[in-house]
Amino acid sequence: MTVSGNEGGPLFPGSTSAGETPGAFENHPAGSKEKDAEKSKYIVLANLLRQQILGGCYHAGDKLTSENQLSQQYGLSRQTVRQALAVLEQEGLLLRQRGSGTYVSFAAPRKEKTHSIGVITTYITDYIFPTIVRGIEEELTRNGYHLTLGVTKNRVENEARLLRSFLENRVDGLIVEGTKTAFPNPNLDLYRQLEAMGIPVVFFNGYYRELPSVYVVTNDRKSGWDAAEYLIRRSGCRKLGGIFKSDDTQGHERYAGFSQAILKEGCELNDDAVIWYTTADKETLFSPENAPGIVRRLQDCDGVVCYNDQIAYGLIDSLQKAGISVPEQTSVFGFDNSSVSEYSPIKISTFAHPKEKLGIEAARRLLRMIEQGTRESPLVMDMELVVKASTR
Repeated sequence: MTVSGNEGGPLFPGSTSAGETPGAFENHPAGSKEKDAEKSKYIVLANLLRQQILGGCYHAGDKLTSENQLSQQYGLSRQTVRQALAVLEQEGLLLRQRGSGTYVSFAAPRKEKTHSIGVITTYITDYIFPTIVRGIEEELTRNGYHLTLGVTKNRVENEARLLRSFLENRVDGLIVEGTKTAFPNPNLDLYRQLEAMGIPVVFFNGYYRELPSVYVVTNDRKSGWDAAEYLIRRSGCRKLGGIFKSDDTQGHERYAGFSQAILKEGCELNDDAVIWYTTADKETLFSPENAPGIVRRLQDCDGVVCYNDQIAYGLIDSLQKAGISVPEQTSVFGFDNSSVSEYSPIKISTFAHPKEKLGIEAARRLLRMIEQGTRESPLVMDMELVVKASTR
């Protein structure tokens, strides 16, 4: 951000442009020691920046000009600039984020809360999402808050647009399902701005490991382990395959548990029988063009663990069309215990996602952070195994 009121150049002794009147930074006694002069410089810079922040030149969440730029702008050493910033950080006006920069954290006290909560999800109209949102809404409404809902469709540009909107509209807090949580996220600075403005965020289903996050998630690694162990111990499977989502942490965690259990049970982990897909691939994964290739890769498997019930449904349909019976030849596991697992031609063995309870817990944590100003602990929720007809 360009700081207004300093277009005339540096205001420090020895750096004033020719013909300019010496500025405020020269107001120290003549003949003072060099170290006193340096001390005066960082104090005066701190005073100037403080005045600019409190006067509205910067707003809460703004990223401050870098140390190098401030050094060049005011003709000071980086050490002097760093001392000035440290003073303002101690006063609570600035927040320094390692590897990101320095942000203005001061915000004028609000006369009253907005009682508005932003909720960002990847999807809303299908699968498990309506039930999760219902849990969030019920808890917020019961406590006198209303929600504003935004949908990213798991795209980072949509997430950025929503975050900027909620920053501008000053919600009291945010409940967020992270976007492509297994990939580096370009919107982390927006989340840091929220932190600088004192707007708490609770993540659900997935979160960004680069941020010190509060989250409510399912125990995906344990469930991946339990699925593979069930197929081996209870269904008698020895050659397991899997289909997992690569762009979110849930897929990685479910695969981690799945692969660890296979090795623990003394079976071979065949990398060719593990298929990865992204959000963009979902609609065409089992298309007439792609399904035969998936069946070929999994045809020797006697058990397959799928990322969720939707993928399990698509696999069962493709296997049956290829003349492979489920579960007699191939047992199939899904995740989430969604309605898909019931209306599938062969009801899908799965894990019960806590859905509504997860939404309630996310909302409760956020409300406590808003009302009490404390930081909540993350919550990892177990999923119950639900055995149906798709496994032997």
